[in-house]
Amino acid sequence: MTEQQFDQKIRMQEEKLYRLARSMLRRDMDCADAIQNAVFLAWSKRHHLKDEQKFEAWLFRILINECRNIQRDYLKRKQVLPLDQGMQLAADSPSRDLDLAQALEKLPEKHRLPIVLHYMNGLTVPQIASVLRLPLTTIKGRIREGMKKLRCMLEEDEA
Repeated sequence: MTEQQFDQKIRMQEEKLYRLARSMLRRDMDCADAIQNAVFLAWSKRHHLKDEQKFEAWLFRILINECRNIQRDYLKRKQVLPLDQGMQLAADSPSRDLDLAQALEKLPEKHRLPIVLHYMNGLTVPQIASVLRLPLTTIKGRIREGMKKLRCMLEEDEA
């Protein structure tokens, strides 16, 4: 893969990378760091990718690992992530979008990641299973359970 091809593939994934990082991290600065680290690692390890058709899933896996590294660093330093900053970007959005974003943030990561990857980034269930290294049935169950929890949270907000 040439530098130009790599750059083109990364540019096509920018928005998806940000959404994925944002679903795991609360601060824009941390999202940018995770994405930058993931892209650097992907570039340096690009020769290890055997099937270029799986580039997107491979890149998402690297980004998830980088986000977890940042989360782990916070835990080591015993810092608390500011939850209120997570909604600053959505402040100009209609309240329904804000409610959905807040409900998504409340979901446990094991439910949030498959939902974000599927509904916001357009990955199929087999692709998500590959990215998260989990069985298909586990991914299907987590999406179903996560959606059920989201519905409950949103219905409670409407009441």
